[in-house]
Amino acid sequence: MGFFMAILPVLLTLGLLALPRIPGTLPPLLGTLGAAGIALWYFAAPAQDLITAWNANFWTLIKVLAIIGGGVLLSGVMDRTGAQRKLANWLSDGGPTIAAALLMAHGVVPFLETVTGFGIPVLIGLPLLLSLGFTPYRAALLTLLGLMIGPWGSMGPGTLIAADAAGSSLTDMGLISGWWNLLPFIASGIAVSILAGNGLIEHKLSRGQRIGWAAVGAGSGIMLWGLTMLANLLLGTPVAGAVATLITSIMWLLFIRRGRLTPSPGLSLVPYLILMVGTIAGQVIYRTYDLGVMGEVLASPALWSITGALVSLTFLPIEAESLRALPGASMRMWWNAAMPTALYILFGVVIAGGGLADVIAGSLVVLGPVYLFLLPFVAGLSGYITASGTGANAMFGATQVAAAQGLGVSPPWAMGLQNSAAGWAIIAGPARIELAYRVANVYQRSETPGPAVSRGALLKVLLPLVLLSLGLWGIIAVVFLPMTG
Repeated sequence: MGFFMAILPVLLTLGLLALPRIPGTLPPLLGTLGAAGIALWYFAAPAQDLITAWNANFWTLIKVLAIIGGGVLLSGVMDRTGAQRKLANWLSDGGPTIAAALLMAHGVVPFLETVTGFGIPVLIGLPLLLSLGFTPYRAALLTLLGLMIGPWGSMGPGTLIAADAAGSSLTDMGLISGWWNLLPFIASGIAVSILAGNGLIEHKLSRGQRIGWAAVGAGSGIMLWGLTMLANLLLGTPVAGAVATLITSIMWLLFIRRGRLTPSPGLSLVPYLILMVGTIAGQVIYRTYDLGVMGEVLASPALWSITGALVSLTFLPIEAESLRALPGASMRMWWNAAMPTALYILFGVVIAGGGLADVIAGSLVVLGPVYLFLLPFVAGLSGYITASGTGANAMFGATQVAAAQGLGVSPPWAMGLQNSAAGWAIIAGPARIELAYRVANVYQRSETPGPAVSRGALLKVLLPLVLLSLGLWGIIAVVFLPMTG
């Protein structure tokens, strides 16, 4: 009964998420209130535990809200100045092709995820896919699939927590997580190829062509995986994902543009360069020098996305009417996108702080060897709830290590699976789905071909894909993990 009560808020949130025309804030709000009520009433958790958890995560919440605000402003500027269209024309050189989809999902979007994270890849990558000619529905799915770079997201703080919990080095945890993450790399490539191919209205692909492009998608995933593992080994975990996805972006861009990167998009690329270079430099400074709050500000993508947006207004053309409408439109988009995300973060905080996470994990650990199959599902649940690899590993890391030790398997390999599965499950998590839906729904029209974008439509594709992957991981864990003890 305890397990059912602990998991009930998650089931409630998932059920509400699939309902059409429901306010985006309602599922996480009711889930959070339900989790708090169950923690205080059923499990008799001290209210001070919830207060302590809130205090510990308050500034993280503020930083995420600021990052989303900066991303919304930058995306609005790029759209209203026409820079988004110029950049999309340079990236595609032919419209919404499968190659362009793989460029975005295995290159541009995961690169943004490794450098920034916290929803910025959705706010920037999804409008780019729309500019390439993909429908809102497919653009949202392709963007979310591009978040499969989980263990190296935001320069790898979640992997650092996993390494500390398992007692391994950061580089070793990056490599171990990389072996597990081969599955998301391949699965995302195949899914991207199928989704993009099915969206080609003018040139329907034959069955043989679909199989061929699915193989190309899998090959793209294997290539990205190999580059990530090599960069992790030679350069270290924090920068491995960024280096690998940047190389992959260049390789797909050279393929699409037949070996030519010119003519370039010119000044349209500058705002994104400010975001990327500024964030990387800020994080290097933050990791090297103890500057306190100033160091955190310099390392935040919020500072550099806002800087890129404001600087670009000095040289990119924009009509006076669009400029006047920009602040109000950005504020509305920020509210619609940021508030649900904030509530999902609070939901994860209450689940962990109220002891519900411990009950869920503890109820499963007693199953003994059967837990090896369930381990990736527990990891996936933590990623679903928190929408953060860092939060997921902090939530269930100690439990996974204790279970591994009790079952006589390697803690680093168990934590590597936790790290990878949590990151992969984030693509189907309500926070990311809500953000993608909010961005894409603005562009949905009655005459738009294909399925309409909705939370339920996105969940219908992504959740089965994630569950299938978790099942495959579970089978591999049952066979392989006992060999690591």
